[in-house]
This record gives sequence, C-alpha cells and structure tokens, in this order.
Amino acid sequence: MTTRFGVAVFSIAAHIALGAFVIVMSLLSSDTLPTPRRVLAFEFHELVNLARDIELPAARPSPTELTPSNSNPTVLQPAVPAAPVVAPPGVQPETLLNETTASARSSAGVDAVEARGTGFVDGIGVTELPPPIVAPTAPIRLHSGMAAPRKVHDVMPIYPAMARTARVQGVVILEAVIDVSGRVESARVLRSIALLDVAALEAVRQWRFDPARLNGQPVPVVMTVTVNFALQ
Repeated sequence: MTTRFGVAVFSIAAHIALGAFVIVMSLLSSDTLPTPRRVLAFEFHELVNLARDIELPAARPSPTELTPSNSNPTVLQPAVPAAPVVAPPGVQPETLLNETTASARSSAGVDAVEARGTGFVDGIGVTELPPPIVAPTAPIRLHSGMAAPRKVHDVMPIYPAMARTARVQGVVILEAVIDVSGRVESARVLRSIALLDVAALEAVRQWRFDPARLNGQPVPVVMTVTVNFALQ
C-alpha cells in the first residue's frame, strides 16, 4: 500500500514539473510566429479582358432555292417553278362536246345488250354461252359434290332357317346401282357370308330411294350398302 502511494505522488510531481518547463520555455523563446499566407483572390479585371464578341458567318442559301446561272456558273439565281404555266403545243382545251359524245357512246353500248340472253353486245359481237349441263346416263360413284340418295322404303331381310340353326350372323356388304327413279337396278356382294348372301340381295332389291342429285338433277349412282343379320 505504501509503495502504490509513493508511485502516485511521484507521477503527479513529474507532470507538474513537465508543465512548468513547457510554460517557461515558451515565455523565454525569442522566435517570431510565421506570417500566414495571403488569401487567394480572383482577378476579375483580367477575365473581363478575355471575353469578346465572335462574328458568325452569314447563312448560306438553300440548294432548292438557287440554281446556277447560264452566263456565269458561279452566280446562283432563284429556281424556276417545276409546273409549267403555259400549255405545250398540240394540247387542245377540253370542251363540253367531247364529254357529251363520250357519255352517249357509253350509254349506247350499255343499251345494246339484249335482255333475253343472246349475248350480243354492240361493237363486240356474239359471245358464246356455256353449254347446258347434261345429266350422266351411266351410273357414277357417289362423291361429296352431289346429294346422296335417301332411303324412302326399307325391307328387312328374311333370316334363313339354316343360318339360324347354325347360329350364323354378321354383316353382308353389297354394291348397289340406283337409277334416276330411285330403284335398285342391280346389286352384287362385296363381303360375303355364305348362308346370308341370298337373303341380303333379295332385301336390297326391294329398297326404294329418293335418287341422288347432281346440280339439282337426278343421276344414277353406284353406292355401297350393308345388311346386318343378328340373332335375337
């Protein structure tokens, strides 16, 4: 405890002595303080002398407003308007007579067409009319450009007793020719079931149709029909 107290007293005394030394040395010093630098200032009078007006060159004329002179190519003259103000030689002024004549010719050409379809036109001649549509006489295949025949009278096939006993059933496919009156002109077997073919042919030959039509006219067609045999 005594040692710590002695160290504290010594430290305080040393600090006091050091402070006193610094104060005495500053009082005894004979040197002068340095002179501070001069504050920088802008010399406005020098900047004013540098500013002066600059003369701009005169605006050059537009190329579209001036054209070179014939006598002196370096001298530019005002351009000549592109549209002529005087009609060129050989052009005659329009008159009401010309317009009336053209209108009369147009009206005469329209009135010359006959109303009953002969095809005669004034100044053109006789035009050929399309040939009339003739319905085909031979049977044709049914296609999408025609109205298909519609069945109006159906006859069910008679199931053969032998086929019923043998438990035979299935679908017989036939190709039938239907004439312009809607009757089945002929038929033949495409897919056969031996015990059912005759019954299928006899039933199909009794069917009646609204005939197929091409451009509104009845035509004979060849079409595929089916007859289904099923045991109850």
